[in-house]
Amino acid sequence: MEKVRALHGKVRRQRLDFHHKTALDLVRAHDVIAHEDLSISNMVRAPRPKPDPDSPGGFLPNGAAAKAGLNRSINDAGWGGFISIVTAKARC
Repeated sequence: MEKVRALHGKVRRQRLDFHHKTALDLVRAHDVIAHEDLSISNMVRAPRPKPDPDSPGGFLPNGAAAKAGLNRSINDAGWGGFISIVTAKARC
């Protein structure tokens, strides 16, 4: 369990380091930085089940497996944290 915790901590620190370095490069290189106001929590929400009209109690495929991969990718990138860091660095 400790080994897994240490690996997760390492990945977190690497991501944070990348966010800080990239944000600093953006702030230094550009006078104006704009970003889209995305609702990330809505983007990673699970898809709704699609009831099958032909079989009561059954469901049609709703693309949940593909959506799960996209959700994992969005959460792994840490978009919200990156925007916060860019905003803080731009204000300084």
